[in-house]
Parts: sequence; C-alpha cells; structure tokens
Amino acid sequence: MFRFLKIRDFAIIQDLELELQPGFTVLSGETGAGKSIILAAVNLLLGQRAAGDLIRRGADQAVVEALFDLRGLDDIERRLDQAGLASDDGDLVVRRVVSRQGRNRVQVSGALSTLGLLAEVGPRLVNISGQHASQELLRTEQHLVLLDRFAGLEEKCAAVGQAVGQVRELDRQISQVQAELAQREAQREMLQHQVDELTQAELDPQEEQELRQERRLLANAEQVATLSENAHQGLYAAEGSALEMLGRVRSLVEDLKKLDPRAGDFGDKLDEAYFLLEDAAADLQGYKAGLVFDPGRLDWVEGRLLKLQRITRKYGGSTAAALEALDQARAELASLQQGQGRLDELTSRRAEALARALALAAELSQQRAAAAERLARAVEEELNQLSMAGCRFQVELSPPGGAGLATERGPLASRGLEQAEFLIAPNPGEGLRRLGRIASGGELSRILLAIKGVTARGRSAPTLIFDEVDQGIGGRVGSVVGAKLAALSRSFQVICITHLPQIAAWADHHLAVEKQTDGRRTHTVIRSLDQAGRVAELARMLGGGAQDDKAMAHARQMLESARRTK
Repeated sequence: MFRFLKIRDFAIIQDLELELQPGFTVLSGETGAGKSIILAAVNLLLGQRAAGDLIRRGADQAVVEALFDLRGLDDIERRLDQAGLASDDGDLVVRRVVSRQGRNRVQVSGALSTLGLLAEVGPRLVNISGQHASQELLRTEQHLVLLDRFAGLEEKCAAVGQAVGQVRELDRQISQVQAELAQREAQREMLQHQVDELTQAELDPQEEQELRQERRLLANAEQVATLSENAHQGLYAAEGSALEMLGRVRSLVEDLKKLDPRAGDFGDKLDEAYFLLEDAAADLQGYKAGLVFDPGRLDWVEGRLLKLQRITRKYGGSTAAALEALDQARAELASLQQGQGRLDELTSRRAEALARALALAAELSQQRAAAAERLARAVEEELNQLSMAGCRFQVELSPPGGAGLATERGPLASRGLEQAEFLIAPNPGEGLRRLGRIASGGELSRILLAIKGVTARGRSAPTLIFDEVDQGIGGRVGSVVGAKLAALSRSFQVICITHLPQIAAWADHHLAVEKQTDGRRTHTVIRSLDQAGRVAELARMLGGGAQDDKAMAHARQMLESARRTK
C-alpha cells in the first residue's frame, strides 16, 4: 500500500507532504493547481526518466520520496532481497533525486540502487491509468495484454516469447552459417586447388638438393667421364700405373726383409696400401662403368627443379614452407567441410525449438480462447453496472499480424498464435464492431474502468491510481463510476484525480489540491478535507461555492446518498 509521499522543489511544488489512507481517495482541484504534477512525481518513483527542467526555479535538485507497505507482497520482498535491499519490517522507502545536470540518484531502503530496479519494482506497487489510458484501448496490441492479465497468463505468454526468441536466435545463427558457407565456397575451391596442386607436386624436403647435385653432374658429364677414366688408368690400367709401381716396390721390400727383418714393419704398411689402392681401383672401375648419361635426363631434372622453384616461391619460398602450407590448407578445408555439419546441427535444433514453442503456444491459445469468453461476460456485467446495459462485448482472436514463424498452425509471433481485438455493440440490435470505430469518449472511459475492474481481480499492484477517468462522462453516469471505484477500493487502495463531484462524493478520503501565491512565487499545497470541507469542495465542483446554498445542499445530498449506499 502507498502510505506516504513527499515532494520538494518539483515544478511549482515547493514542499508537499501527503499521507495516504486505505480505501478510496480522491484528489480534486482547479485545472493547473498541480494534480498532474503530483502524478508526474509518482511516476518518477515508478522508474520513469526525468528531465532537469522539472526542477523548481531557484533549486538545484528535486526530491521525491515515498513510503510503501509491503506486507503481503512476498514477490517484491524476494526481489529486493536478491538485490540486497531488504525492507525494514515490511516498510519500503524509495527516494529519487533529480539534478539540473541530469544526474539521477535512486535510493531504495536507504541504499543506492538503479533506475532499472525501480522500473521493475515500481509498477508492481502502483498501477496508474493516466488521462490517455482510455485512448490506449484503441491500440489493439494492448488487447492481448489485457486478456492475458485477466486470465493470469502473463508467465505463459513470457514463456512462449522466450521459446520463440530461441527459435529466432537459431534462425539468426543458421542465416549466419549459410552466409558463411556461401562465402566459403569460393575459399573452399581455392583451398582444394592448393591441396591438389601441392599434393600432385609430391614434394620431398631432400629432393631439391639431390636434383641440384644431379644437375651439376649431368651438366659436366663429359668431364666426369674423362676424369674417372684417367683416374682409373693412372691407378690401375695404364702401363706404369700406381699399382704396378707399388707392386715392384713390394717385391724389393720382400727381398729386403730377407736380409733385414726390421723391414717387415714398413713392408706390412706397403701391403696394406697396395690392397687399399686395389679396392679403390675396383670402386673407380665400378663408378666408371655405372656412368650412364641420358641426354633427356638433364632436361627432366631442369624441368623438375623449375617446377619446384615455381611452387615453392608460390607457397613460402622453400619446400618446407610449401609442405607447411599444404598442411594448413588441408586443416582449413576440413574446417570448412565441418560448417555443413554445424548447419545440419542448427537446423535440427531449430526444428526441436520450434516444436517446443508451438506446443507452448498451442496450450496458451486454448487457455486464451476460454479466457476470452470469461472476459467478455465479466466486462458486460461490469458495463451493465456502469449504465451501459445491453452493451455486448467480445474478444476476437485472429492470427497475429507482422512477421511470424511459419508453423503448421499458422504464423507464430512472440506473443503466440493469435492477436486479440475488442469488439462492442453499445446498443441492442447493433452488430459488433471494432472498439475504436464506434466507442465515444465516455464509453471508452467506462470500458476502461470495467476492464480495470475485472483484470485487477487477478495479479495487480495493490494501489490503483486513476487520472481523470471521468473523461467524457458526467451526471448520473459519474455517480455510477464513483460507486464502481468505491467497490474496487474494497480490494485495492484506489486513488482518483477527478473533476466530477459525482465521483468525489464516493471517496473515503478527499484531498484538495490548491495553487497559492505570495505575490512573488506560486506553489502547490494540498489539504485533507473534513466533512465541511468536502461539502464546500463538492459545491465548487458543481459550479457553485460556499455561498451558493443550492450547490451546498446538493453537495450534502450527494455525500449522504453515497454514504448510505456504501
């Protein structure tokens, strides 16, 4: 419950304190006295953003404070506990400070808090129907909100919205993967070309060096053959060769050994040298015999080296770098091929998510269809009490407009498989038509009050504020509206800003908002009226005043009639 409000240096309000009571409270006053400013200050406490030009001239900041009784509001208590802002024995103090520099300070339970938390918690404490609330009934997107509120389906609607959001997120990911795959196709072709080219090159880190050596040999084939032949001749084949000369020396040493045994040592060495030279001659003979110079081999080696040079220059400048490029291309190609697997996975997940969303939406649709009938009957009953007897009211459900997810049951939007629209037939015999096409201002005000009455029976803020709900109505209908607000106040704290005495007469508490001036500055004050004050205020609202006996008598009669009926 809203228990206390304090406003300082806000617009024309210098310093105002307002103690609020349970039941039905009316605020009345001349146009421009400051009633709407008080409401604007309350909106600050509910998380609305503020502008520095609302600060009273000459002040540096505006301050709005409120005290709420949270007893029975366990969900709000839990939310504040989560934020580390536990209330004090069920009392919650909210303070909002707005400076000219645009800086805002929010305090909840004496601790600094955020505007976001205030915007989350505030509407669960106070529900405001402003001067244009009846016009909001003309916005068909609000009709589904009201239907869900009446049926207590907000959480299920939120669950459908979350499920649809998951499908749309998967759609976004699928589109992204598809775009990436389309972009990667050209890259895949390029990588495949690289892999094919490098694979076909059959690169070997040792090959280039071996080919260079072979090229050098082939380029000097004639000289190699001549040198090997001459070497073999000099070592073995020619007359007077090294082996022939060494053989003679061995014979001389053998004779020497017979005369002097000490010559045996170097004789052994000569034998060893002879056999080594003999082996070398055999190797040289084999080398010479193995020399085969194919005229086309040099051309092939030159071509192969040119190919290796071209491909290694293209892929890093060396065989090792080219082989590394091959490994990298193969890895990237594998990752690109995995993209299709990712797309298949997302498509499967999307189908599952859509099935879940559709199941939730189908259940919600069934409950909405049943609730639409109940809401229509309840509103018709309320309207009958609001002097609109015979008015027919219907909730029409149809597929949602705009872009929805395609399903077997039709388009699925974030709020489900349908949109709602209110239809009325104000007079017997008339056909049902769209609310905005035929309802007058007074009818809209009563329809708003009727809908507020039936939807408030479900989950609603404990305090309901109506700002000039009397728009377009008056006389006897105004008294009916007042009676309805008084009845509503038995379940909620109801605060109403009104210009109609027929409504004000039904209030349990009456506050008069007045504008005063000291000759230099104007400021707003508020007075709690006693019985005599209420009579005088109602007389003023009737167009008379304290000196108008008829108006005063009429005011007393209105108060007494409302008191007896209550």
